[in-house]
This record gives sequence, structure tokens and C-alpha cells, in this order.
Amino acid sequence: MPDSRPTVESDDSPSIDLQILDAQVRALQRNVPSMVVGTLLTALATVHYFSPMMPSGMDLRSWFAAMLIVSVVRIGVMWLWRRDPEASRRPAYWAQWMVGLAALTGLVWGALATVYMPTEQSGYRSVMASLLMGVSAAVVVSQVTLYRAFAVFLVSMLVPAALSFAFLPGDVARMLTIMLVFFLILLLVGGRQSSEASKRSLRLQVELRQLARAEEHARLSAERANAAKSQFLMNMSHELRTPMHAVMAYAQLGVTRCNEPKIRGYLERIHTSASGLLVLLGDLLDLARLETGRMEFRIRPKDPLLLVERVAAEFGPQLRHRDVRLEVAAAAELPQVPLDESRVAQVIRNLIANAFRYSPDKGLITIALDVVDGEQGRTLVLRVRDQGVGIPEDELESVFEKFVQSSKTRSGAGGVGLGLAICREIVSAHGGYIRALPNQDGALLEVILPAPEAITVEARPAIAA
Repeated sequence: MPDSRPTVESDDSPSIDLQILDAQVRALQRNVPSMVVGTLLTALATVHYFSPMMPSGMDLRSWFAAMLIVSVVRIGVMWLWRRDPEASRRPAYWAQWMVGLAALTGLVWGALATVYMPTEQSGYRSVMASLLMGVSAAVVVSQVTLYRAFAVFLVSMLVPAALSFAFLPGDVARMLTIMLVFFLILLLVGGRQSSEASKRSLRLQVELRQLARAEEHARLSAERANAAKSQFLMNMSHELRTPMHAVMAYAQLGVTRCNEPKIRGYLERIHTSASGLLVLLGDLLDLARLETGRMEFRIRPKDPLLLVERVAAEFGPQLRHRDVRLEVAAAAELPQVPLDESRVAQVIRNLIANAFRYSPDKGLITIALDVVDGEQGRTLVLRVRDQGVGIPEDELESVFEKFVQSSKTRSGAGGVGLGLAICREIVSAHGGYIRALPNQDGALLEVILPAPEAITVEARPAIAA
């Protein structure tokens, strides 16, 4: 079954197969020093053990010299690989070196059972066959990651030895031949399975790294796009506010000087629409400043009750016009709270405006202030409750997202869904949080602000959001 997992590749990165091959080459190169040391120690022991029983004219010192030369070449290739700045981009080239060196090393070991075969009288041919099988088993750990090198090494070592034993007379030679062939097949099959499992693991690691890089790239792109969007909104808000003020000024001038009732009505609508658009531009500007961290906060100890009463007084004419009552209930003793007066006033103003907008005529809006001691220390709790359409429980969090409105108010009294998003940014900059709570009759929003026990009255430096 073909692999259907998605792959994520950048234009300048190697393919997954090349990265897997590079990981295999790296694993094999990391094992070179230990393989060389193990090979030379085993070769020295072999020379010491088998030299007394070699046929006349056979000297294992020449065999050891060949093994030493191959080991030096292997170390040299590893050194060149480490100094190659493009090694990770051409792993196939270095894999060929690994396969070639594996073949040379296998042939040198196989020479023990071909060129340097002990005499039949010595009785040590079975010991030599056992040595070759032991070396084969040791190679499983060090070279099975790159299966081609592993297979070439085994074939180069055991096939010549098996052929050499096959042409010798006697039952012992035939038994050794069968044993070597069976052992070769067993190692090739087992090594293939182990190599495939290792390759699947490497593929998974490579894909995870690529997905992580792609996710990081997407995150950085999104951050850059968001920063560009915020900068655009901030620039456009600045640019549009000036002509909007001019539109409002000329509309107001026309209202005061025009004697035609119909034309005056048109001009009043222009002035009202321009005022609403100016408020929207102000919200966009505030949101852009908050997102880019350019809005400064001047944190000073303030009386929260006085602040709430001052903002509530601004809505007096509107409340009387629709006969909506606004009640403020506060705890007996409220401490001064460190906050930016103008920004927190903007939060309170948005909450009251929302409550008023969705409240029925002759409705009731309540604002409750209290101080709570909890695990996070002492906090000021401000709750605004109305008797309007309310917020569905599955939208209590989404209403704070930018340009998102409750499904119950989306087509009602207007708004573009920026007020609560700005409130959350401002409250978060103060180290607090704002949330909507479940409520059966109308909406209930809660603002939590830190209210530490000891507050210094000295002016504090401005901090960025």
C-alpha cells in the first residue's frame, strides 16, 4: 500500500528520501570510530590466535596490514565527510563510499577462509567459521541502518568463505558451508526487517521536523501579516479621521444654515453617519495600537466607584430618553486600584453602551463593584448586567473575538464587533481578564482587575501593552 501521509517540503530543502538517506549515512559515520577500534582489536586477536596454525608460507601480518589500510581509509572518508559543507545535500555520494568500504572490509575478513585457510590437520577451520559469523553478528548493530552496506559486507565476507569450504572434502567442510549459508540468509532477512523499521522511524522523524518547520513558517507569516494589517489599519484610521471631521463640520454647518426641512434632514443623517464612522475609525485605531503594542498605559491608583459613576453620568440623556434605569451597587469599602483611567473608562463605556443598546425600553442596567480575596490575590470585580436579549452559552467566548457578534444581536442594533475585543485587550494589559457569564435574563459581563493591598500613589512610568 503506498504511503498516503502528506509531506511538507520547502523549495530549497532536500526531499524526504534524501533526508532519510542522509540520516542513515550520519548514523553509520558516527559508528566508524567504534567499528574501526573493534575491527583492529579483533584482527590483532585473530593474528595472535591463528598465526601458529597457518600453512607454511602464510603470514597473517600481511592480512592485518590490509585490514589496517582499509580502517585508515574509513577514518579518512569520515574526516572528509565531516568537512563537506554539502554532505547533507548529497548523501548518495557518501553512501556509495560506505558501501564500497563495507565491501573491502568484508573481502579482507573473507580472505581468512580463502587465502589464509588453516590446514585441515590443525582442526581450526570451524573456529575460523565461528569467528566470521561472530563478526557478522557484530556488524548487525553498527551497519544495519544502511542496509546496502550491511548486505554488501555480509556477502563479501561469507560468500567467499562458504564457497571455499564447499570445495573442501569432508563432512566438516560441508557442514560449515551449510552453516555459513544459513547464517547469511538469516542475517540478510533479519537485517532487512530491522532496516525497514529504522527507515520508517527516520521517515516519521523527518516528516515531524518538516511539519514543525512548516508550522513555524506559517506562524511567522501570520504574525507578519497581522502586523502589516494592524499597521495598515492604524495608518488608514489616521488618514480617514481628518476628512471625516471635515464632513461632520460641513454637515453641521449646513444643518444650522439650511431653512429647507428636507435638506436639513439629509444633512443631519450625514452628520450622524459620519459620527458613527468616526467612532468605528477610533475603534480600529485603538485595536491596531493594542495589537502592535504602541498604546501606552499610565497606571495610577484610582477610585473605581468614582470612575464608574462619572462614565455612567455620560449616558444620562440617553437613559432618560428610553426610560432605562442604571443602578450602581458597590461594596462598603473599595480600595484604590492601579489602572489607566482613560482606558478603563473606555472599557466601562463600551459595556454600558452595549447594555443600553440591547436593553428594552424601561429596562434596568446594574453595575456591581466588589473586592474579592482569592488564590490570585485581591481583585476588583466589576459586573454589568442588563435585561436584553442576552448571549447564548455557546457564544460566551466568541463574542470577544474581533468582528464577531452574538447571533442574537448580529442583525439588531448595529455594531461591528470591535468593542468587546478592545475591552479584552485593555483589561489584559492591566493584568486582568474579562468574560461573559451565563445569565437567564439578559447579558452578564464580568471584569477582573488586580487590586493589590499596598499601592504607591507616586506617578508610574508608562508601560506598553
